[in-house]
Amino acid sequence: MKALGGSRRSLNAAPKAALVAASVLAASVAVAPAVTTWPAGAANHRQSQSAASSSSIPPGTVLRVGEQLKNLATVLSLAGEDKGLPYEVQYSEFVGGPPMLQAFEGGSLDVGFIQSTPLILAQAAGQEVVAVAGWASQGSSYAVVTSPGAAPIRSWAGLKGKRVAFQEGTALEGALLEGLQSAGVSLSDITPVNVPVTQIAATLQGGSADAGIEVEPLLSAYVQANPTAKVVARPAALTERADFLVAGPAALADKAKSAALADYISRLVKAYAYLNAHPDAVIETTYEQQYGLSPSRAAAVAAKVGPSSFFALPGGMLAAQGRLANLYLAAGVVPQKVAVAKEFDPRFNQLVAAVQKSASSAQASAQSAQSARSAKGATSSTEASPQGPVKGSAAGS
Repeated sequence: MKALGGSRRSLNAAPKAALVAASVLAASVAVAPAVTTWPAGAANHRQSQSAASSSSIPPGTVLRVGEQLKNLATVLSLAGEDKGLPYEVQYSEFVGGPPMLQAFEGGSLDVGFIQSTPLILAQAAGQEVVAVAGWASQGSSYAVVTSPGAAPIRSWAGLKGKRVAFQEGTALEGALLEGLQSAGVSLSDITPVNVPVTQIAATLQGGSADAGIEVEPLLSAYVQANPTAKVVARPAALTERADFLVAGPAALADKAKSAALADYISRLVKAYAYLNAHPDAVIETTYEQQYGLSPSRAAAVAAKVGPSSFFALPGGMLAAQGRLANLYLAAGVVPQKVAVAKEFDPRFNQLVAAVQKSASSAQASAQSAQSARSAKGATSSTEASPQGPVKGSAAGS
């Protein structure tokens, strides 16, 4: 297996100080300290109060959060859960989990947003970050996609002998390993082209790879711009549908930051409950406006990925994470078997369960009330117009 674009340094030889990120290319770097701050009390709190009382969070508390493609900030903003924070949030943007793990090791982050692969590699390198909350979508956001006009690749097995673009040390690599394993193909059977996730489309368009692992909505944006590119297959493993909020030991030991984290998690749970009930918010604001997808393609992406829900840690993730860790062991990426149970901290499980139950119930009640008002309005309109709906209305079309 010859990796294009650089060599991968094995964790067998890497010292702890080098950590997981040393096993990936220098190209997998953080976007230069783009720090976004949400000041405490920035606006009136539109939603109900979070589980963590503001009285338990001292004034001046700062929560430093590692972001990827503004995912967390966007989710909270769309649901209005970024309002009235009793602490300050500082967001730093990263391209993939590996550079974010470097930031954790350097002490510049309290919390971060990663997926299964970085969590495995962090533990394999002896880094003390743990998942404190986890959620998963119903469908996978990942897929194998070909370069424009490439020779037909019809399945995971068809990647054998091909140049495949993905970002090492990220969930894209995990999706690739899971897919290859399902077809009896190994990582050594392909030629990896290691590039940041944000450069995979350009790599495929430029002909430097035959296929690549892409993630929504970047995947659909690429296919929309390159009609001759083909989506070949999608992974189905839980590890490719799960996201995690991770924290370092210093933040968890700090009472103020831990209380702020509890509040932040509560808001995130409520935000996803809101978006599950209002998918058009994501479709219009993110898929259409931010990524330029057509309305029909944006709706198709939302339907394919489906709603997300939080789960208890480690729960069903334990077996799935163990399988993925074993694939990394077999590929020679990690030096020894990883005890994946140590990757999870369940201290917020009860909080997450209580908030998710309450938020989901509130959203269901709101939807029922809205449906009742709409039905009443339709009845009143019909009664006021004995000849039925006017021509051209939705009911008459």
